[in-house]
Amino acid sequence: MRKDLTIGGITKTILVTAMPMVFALLLHTGFNIVDAIYVGRISAEAIAAVSLAFPIMFFVYALAGGVGVGATSLISRYVGAKEIEKADNVAEHALLIGVVLGLLLTVLGLVFGRGLLMLMGADSLVDLALSYLNVIFLGTVFMMIFVVGNNIFRGEGDMKTPMVFMTVATIVNIILDPIFIFVLGMGVRGAAIATIISNSIGCVAVVLGFVIGKSSVKIRPKCFRFDPGIVKKIFQIGVPSSLSQVSMSVSLFVLTRIVATFGPYAIAAFGIGFRLDSIAILPTLGLMMALIPIVGQNIGAKKIERAEKSAYAAAVLAAAFTGFVGLIFILFPSFFVSLFNSQPEVLRSGALYLRIVGLSYLFAGIGISMSGAFLGAGDAFPALMLTLLRVIILSIPLALVFAFSLGWGLKGVWWAISFSSIISSIVGLIWFRKGGWKKKHARMEMVVG
Repeated sequence: MRKDLTIGGITKTILVTAMPMVFALLLHTGFNIVDAIYVGRISAEAIAAVSLAFPIMFFVYALAGGVGVGATSLISRYVGAKEIEKADNVAEHALLIGVVLGLLLTVLGLVFGRGLLMLMGADSLVDLALSYLNVIFLGTVFMMIFVVGNNIFRGEGDMKTPMVFMTVATIVNIILDPIFIFVLGMGVRGAAIATIISNSIGCVAVVLGFVIGKSSVKIRPKCFRFDPGIVKKIFQIGVPSSLSQVSMSVSLFVLTRIVATFGPYAIAAFGIGFRLDSIAILPTLGLMMALIPIVGQNIGAKKIERAEKSAYAAAVLAAAFTGFVGLIFILFPSFFVSLFNSQPEVLRSGALYLRIVGLSYLFAGIGISMSGAFLGAGDAFPALMLTLLRVIILSIPLALVFAFSLGWGLKGVWWAISFSSIISSIVGLIWFRKGGWKKKHARMEMVVG
């Protein structure tokens, strides 16, 4: 059901729009957390193997998310400009792109998965990690449709329907995980099977949502006419967004390789810490994804000042939420790490991770919100550059310097991650306040037109 995000109180609009998204992201994160908790009960080596596979999985999610963000941004601006048929056209093309990319990634993943894991330093863990990863690749198409379809609903301002779809998928995953992992004795492979079944059910739910008219955006295959121009518009926003997320995957890949030099327990601690990070920034991600249609619709309706105020209000809310969660992690780090694995070395390294990286959460809330505002305005380049600054330009060199040149060891990697987040967030706020994104408004009008 289409929702007008250009009217009403700004803070209320943000919260009402974001809360279903936060809940949906909580479920999605729960999806991954449940996997990690169950796998951690197998052994530290098992969770290390899944942690090795995660950067590659993250790459797949990055491509799906990029297409989805491109669709959300375009659809929201077409909705704001009352160009509903064009919004329908974008949705149809986005789903087609998702299917094609999903099939391509399945083939590439099955062919090159082992080589990628070896590059990350998998060594003795490669077969265990591959048993998980190969199953995941078989379900890539379903995951693509699930992610892109949910973003189509969000583009029209409907955050509740994707929340329902993700609830169903997560509940299925929670039920199936212990059955496949322990009852059927399939270990990490069982966790992967549970994941792809859950994504498949989510995919079916999305498709049914379009069929029964849950979305005001219509998918009409019989009327579909391929238009390269629409694909180009989706990629103009989606590619930088995908590159932002792909850069995170690359960063995880490289950082995991660095952490691997300190042994499998360090890899396990990093994997646990990253998953707990995802909990800390959940409110921010929800606000960011809510900002994309909010800013998009307001720009489409030529309410630039309201779009800007929405961005600042979201940044304040995000900083408050993530700062609070960061404080909790800093005060009780060992407790949260022990939920996944209680091996002493994993517990020690994981707790240190939370104490150091938790210091950056408040700043991360601001930086991620600014990225969402840029994406909603159709100005994807700053969002890309801020992500590259945080996860590539700063974090990797600093990790190498701190860990090896200065001899800080594993904690040097943790400090590199923290400093990178703080610096890039400050840069993001300054960049947004300069207002260069407003100059893109004329170009945006050409896209909408």
